[in-house]
Amino acid sequence: MNFLRCRIYKHPKEERMARTWGTTAPGLPYIEEAIKNAGNWLIGGNLEVIEPIKYHDGLDRFRLSPADLRNEFTKRNADAVFAFQLRNPVHNGHALLMTDTRRRLLEMGYKNPILLLHPLGGYTKADDVPLSWRMKQHEKV
Repeated sequence: MNFLRCRIYKHPKEERMARTWGTTAPGLPYIEEAIKNAGNWLIGGNLEVIEPIKYHDGLDRFRLSPADLRNEFTKRNADAVFAFQLRNPVHNGHALLMTDTRRRLLEMGYKNPILLLHPLGGYTKADDVPLSWRMKQHEKV
């Protein structure tokens, strides 16, 4: 990965917590894991990916870049894309939301709305269903 016109700046952890969650109170799991334990510096700018990272965990085929996703949506003739990001397996409530969203998009005049399921894999709880099993379910959806 090459960084082009990169900028390094101090990680404003307190501000980020306050703006995102409206609190800086200790104890929220994501805050503890992802914000407070993160480094004190952030880097931003344009980047050029030379070669995508491969994890060789059987899930690499699901890790698509934004360009790959756009190509897939074009290939499928999508005129709208609606996304759900999930940490848990799809359950009836999720299925109803997905079905209703698709129905509403069709009522709005879209001809081929496509669902993008975006499972969380990194910060999950110890008793969560493993990502590999959730991906098997997502393939069926």
